[in-house]
Amino acid sequence: MNGIKWLSLRFSFFLLLLLLAAPACKDDFKSSIPYVDVNFYINLVNNNALNTVGYPVYFKGGYGGIVVINNGVSFYAYDMTCPYEIDFNCGLKDDHDVIGTCSCCDSQYHLLDGGYVLSGTGPSTEPLRQYRVSVSGSRLHITN
Repeated sequence: MNGIKWLSLRFSFFLLLLLLAAPACKDDFKSSIPYVDVNFYINLVNNNALNTVGYPVYFKGGYGGIVVINNGVSFYAYDMTCPYEIDFNCGLKDDHDVIGTCSCCDSQYHLLDGGYVLSGTGPSTEPLRQYRVSVSGSRLHITN
C-alpha cells in the first residue's frame, strides 16, 4: 500500500470514529423546566450538613431553588421545581428527606440517584432537572 492510500485510509477511519462518537456526547434530554444559568460554589466547611450522607441541603438559585445531596460516593444537585407542575408555588418540600415530594401533585423523586420519579407516585414522568457538581478540595462547583 503506498503512502497516500494508507494516509487516506487512516483519515477515513478517524473520521468514522469521530462521527460515531459525536451522538454519544450529545445531551438529547430537554427538561420542561425553563433554563436558568447556574454557576456557584459551596464551601463544605461552612455547610457541614453536606458531609452527612443522605441529608439534602437547599439553596437559592436555578428556576425554583436547588437541592444538593451527598450520596456517599458523589454529590447531586437538582432544581427543586416539579417538572409536572412547573410553578414557583409547587416544588419539593423542604423536609430533609432522600425522597423529594412535590408540594402540589405529590410526585416523589429519588434524590440519591438521578432525581428519577418513584413509580406509582403522582402524575410526573420526568426526572428533576439535574445540575453538574464538581468537587475541588472542600468546595463544590454547581453549574449547568
